[in-house]
Amino acid sequence: MTIHTLGMTPALDVVYVLDDVRLGAIHRPPVVIRSAGGKSLNVARALARLGEPVRAIAPLGGRIGDLIVDLLAEGEVEVDRIHTAVETRQCVTACDTTARALTEFYEPVTAFDVPLDDIAHRTRSVRPGEWLTISGAVPAGVDADALARLLAAETARGVQLAVDVHGPALGEIIVQARPRIVKVNRAEAAGLTGVSDPERAAQLLVERGAHTAIVTDGEAGSHAVTVSGEHIVSRPVDRPGLFPVGSGDCFLAGLVSVLAHGGTLREALAVAARAGAANAQVPGAAVFDAGTVRATTVASAYGTTDLGC
Repeated sequence: MTIHTLGMTPALDVVYVLDDVRLGAIHRPPVVIRSAGGKSLNVARALARLGEPVRAIAPLGGRIGDLIVDLLAEGEVEVDRIHTAVETRQCVTACDTTARALTEFYEPVTAFDVPLDDIAHRTRSVRPGEWLTISGAVPAGVDADALARLLAAETARGVQLAVDVHGPALGEIIVQARPRIVKVNRAEAAGLTGVSDPERAAQLLVERGAHTAIVTDGEAGSHAVTVSGEHIVSRPVDRPGLFPVGSGDCFLAGLVSVLAHGGTLREALAVAARAGAANAQVPGAAVFDAGTVRATTVASAYGTTDLGC
């Protein structure tokens, strides 16, 4: 069974790893990593590392878009490229290993010329029962209501939808498409619900239409709430890694990977959390050691607390 990923704001991610980052200085980084980036492509690459057949749907334009296609192919990701006249952006992260700090430069999405009909044409090839993830920002100018209706048409025919977007489109998608999974971080959940407590925010997301809502809170772990009333809190015990960029995307990939094979939510959360933690241990998003993710059990990797079901 193929897992499908959708994103509208891909990027070429460039990571420089240095001992020291100094304002106004010339730097010659000894480690440079280039990868297909943007949240949805991180999810796709993470799924491939976990051994899942994956198809990435994304608008990719210009020479940077060509490079991203090549990079994804090297990682055994099937690419369904939507051609666009807009050159794909580039994002740069400089990692200061001494200060344990990241300096990030994210180019904005300045234009989006892909009709939603082009996206709908591709999502219609997702078979009922298969998973479709949508991740990342929804570009300005995209009709959030129309996007939500597009995704609602997919869930209506049995596609399993997992959502990790933010902004106005998130609320529309939850209400109209009623996703199987909504996975957002604490700030994104608070922005939509007005509630800073992650457990309560997850509950409100379920009340609005999500089947399962998961609110992640970095090193503090995650809160999951289901429509049936199950509450699961996962708390990490590993030392935080130096490279957290993409950890949320790897979390989503681990989650969907387990659920796609019939695993329980508790099992999925354990693998998801481990994938996010493993990602933060090495530079570059979604290049973690898949063996460490699969081999770690709930008990050894993360303490979980059942708050009732």
